[in-house]
Amino acid sequence: MPELPEVENIKFGLENRVIDKEIVDITYSNIVKNSHKENKMAIVKQELSFFSENVKGKKIEKLSRRGKYLYFILNEGYIITHFGMTGAFFLVKDIAEITNKNYYNHQHVIFELSTGEKLVYSDIRRFGELRYIDDVTKFKPFVNLAPEPFDKSAKKYFLNKLDEKKYKDHSIKALLLEGNVFCGCGNIYDCEVLYRQKIHPLTKASELSKKKKESLFKELVDILELAIKEGGSTISDYVHADGGEGNMQNFHQIYGKKVCPLGHDVENVTIKGRSSHFCPICQKMK
Repeated sequence: MPELPEVENIKFGLENRVIDKEIVDITYSNIVKNSHKENKMAIVKQELSFFSENVKGKKIEKLSRRGKYLYFILNEGYIITHFGMTGAFFLVKDIAEITNKNYYNHQHVIFELSTGEKLVYSDIRRFGELRYIDDVTKFKPFVNLAPEPFDKSAKKYFLNKLDEKKYKDHSIKALLLEGNVFCGCGNIYDCEVLYRQKIHPLTKASELSKKKKESLFKELVDILELAIKEGGSTISDYVHADGGEGNMQNFHQIYGKKVCPLGHDVENVTIKGRSSHFCPICQKMK
């Protein structure tokens, strides 16, 4: 978290409120500053002086998203953001407007805007990342990322990836977690999609028919579209830029559940370090 739908909603909540505003100053929390003194670089993954010098005085022209990344297009250069597990942005006139206690207590980067507003990056667990870059096309995490799920090229790309020899013995769940196979759909939505498709998460990619792979792709796109429409999933800490919560968690059928919609006990298996929720009755191994 946040996954593609959550990042898209953060983008939607910010873009019309920050465009054409200049970043006049930046302040960092003591945690961020001390981490840089110890060469640990919490959140801002560059020297703070470099980040500040390249961002201050720049105007925000547009916001865009690539997978789970949000980036601010400046009049010169870009601010790239990855939210990690618990990152969030808030646009406020006064810090007291951040009513979520956890986020209020974990403000780490504050961008002072020319309007007097503050664009606040808060991160409870501090796994998020901020960077300034001058050329987004050369940003390494983007280079091998799969096409956006809604692009015309995405389906063919996905089907070809699943057919690659090196992936034939990989579980479908492990592949869905790979950004170079399918972009932006993380653990929560992967669990939901596999349940809806009645596919056991440990099923090998080579065991799926072409028709099933096509159906799986459609389900992936459908669940992302629904999640975007419903404002993303607020399970623990995710909130919108205005502090509001998503509604997609109310549509979850398997993730975090004790029983599936048909009343069967839900089980968990760890795949690539993530807990995969599934129903052994509805999602039988072939």
